[in-house]
Amino acid sequence: MENDDQLKPLVPLSVALRQHGTPEVELPYVKCQQELQDLLKSRYPMIFVRSSEESRALRCITEAHNGIVDGSEIEAGELAQWSITEGLQQYTSGSGGQAQWKRLGSPPDRQNPILHSLEALQKRLQEQVIKHPNTHHTYILPDWSALMRPDDHLAARRLKELILAIDQKRPLVRMSLVATGPDWTIPAVLRNMVHILDLPLPIGEELYDNVFSVAVEKYGLGEEEGRRLAEQAQGMPLQSAVQCARLSTVRQLWSQPEKAGELLLETKKQEIRKTGVLEYYAPQGQGLRDVGGLEGIKTWIRSRQSWFEQDSNPELRPRAILLEGFPGCGKTFIARAIAQEWRVPQINFEISRLQSRWVGESESNTFQALRAIEASAPNILFMDEIEKAFAGVGGDSSGVSTRQFGTFLTWLNDHEHPIFFIATSNDREKLPPELFRAGRFDEVFIVMPPNTEERFEILQKRAQFYKLPPIPASALEFLVQRTTGFSGAELDKLVRETIYLAGYGHLPSEDDWDKAIEQINPQYKTPNMQILLSKYQQLLQDGGGRAASEVEAGFLASLISSY
Repeated sequence: MENDDQLKPLVPLSVALRQHGTPEVELPYVKCQQELQDLLKSRYPMIFVRSSEESRALRCITEAHNGIVDGSEIEAGELAQWSITEGLQQYTSGSGGQAQWKRLGSPPDRQNPILHSLEALQKRLQEQVIKHPNTHHTYILPDWSALMRPDDHLAARRLKELILAIDQKRPLVRMSLVATGPDWTIPAVLRNMVHILDLPLPIGEELYDNVFSVAVEKYGLGEEEGRRLAEQAQGMPLQSAVQCARLSTVRQLWSQPEKAGELLLETKKQEIRKTGVLEYYAPQGQGLRDVGGLEGIKTWIRSRQSWFEQDSNPELRPRAILLEGFPGCGKTFIARAIAQEWRVPQINFEISRLQSRWVGESESNTFQALRAIEASAPNILFMDEIEKAFAGVGGDSSGVSTRQFGTFLTWLNDHEHPIFFIATSNDREKLPPELFRAGRFDEVFIVMPPNTEERFEILQKRAQFYKLPPIPASALEFLVQRTTGFSGAELDKLVRETIYLAGYGHLPSEDDWDKAIEQINPQYKTPNMQILLSKYQQLLQDGGGRAASEVEAGFLASLISSY
């Protein structure tokens, strides 16, 4: 975008949508603005708008303030924001609807800016607000959530006294303090006084109106392509989408929408990666056709795809499965294949990396990661070896892991987005029992070493993957008989080792295959894996899970009893 294509912060989004001929829908941004207007009208003295996008949050607060003083019985009072460098700045509307901020008083004390700002707000209450009780005064406080630490008891007490003074003035006054930030560990003395309002990341309609409609109007991008790019940008902050669009303009990509989409995807991956715990993978591949075996999972997934894609009955969307079983048998591989089959991105969530030494920060990081996941819906959310993520639940002295687990479980139960959660585990005994409450997972699949038919299929698929000619039938029969108990990963290793033994540029001989088998010691023979196999066998017998593939009669017993 060029410099004159910047956001129009004083044009309400609902109005802008109508200007572009878009049917009015309740966008998250508009819903947040309307809820904030109601809070301001109701004289809420302290509000926290939770958002990682400061400019967008300021726009929302400004529109909410202007919304309650336009055409109502509430008169315009003062809209001001606090700056750590400039102090209080009063809002004025400049030419072209652009916001201008005029400094009120002296810059803040750098040693204790929070106390300085509280003194300035107390002064505005006495000198401005009380004298004009029928006018509304809104004071925006960016990054107070970061600057006011939970242990800053003096500042918390001063803020509490200011809130009480606002609330208890008679006649009633209209003064609201609106803090913004990614999250806030609210001091204990203030928790009953702060109303939290979430401003989610933008969805497709908002991104189209603010970003891609400009490319449609000025640079010849087709409207259908513009809306497709807007949907693809979901999960990105608005400013990041604007910057990406400007880069597309500089590189003249609007005439090549697929190239603009590639740039947008790379930018989105960067934004998701900035959380430090999420990785984004676009759906690329053949889906379930690439997976050898695991027919039970494949059949279940295919039967649920249309239910995941529909919007008429969102309560019937599939929500989660647990893949429990033998290491190296394709749990992670099939999770990626499911995302490819459903043509949605996969987001990997490493929740254990969220933990921080600061009180409350881990929970805040968890919240922000979940908001990014929601904004990127529809998607597959994948958590590998979930027992490692929640290993400390109930036993950590700080309670961080337990609180993170509770936050995640609550979200898993309550979210209303098209997000399908896939978790893997090697041993459920290491997981908190709350995870297995009825209805938490739609299905639990027990993944075992591949059976005879699956070994036939896996060996042929891996040979094809490594560009080998089809394995002769006699050799294939021999390999399948010799690899009972091998995991999928071990079968893949067998193919690679055979290729190495044959030498560069040569095709493997039967002797190469035989030597490669002798070099691999399958893990099912180890004591730990024998214990796991016994557990899986018992789970299947007790109805504690569903077999991921057909279990041959006596197959598991033969693997266990032989060692």
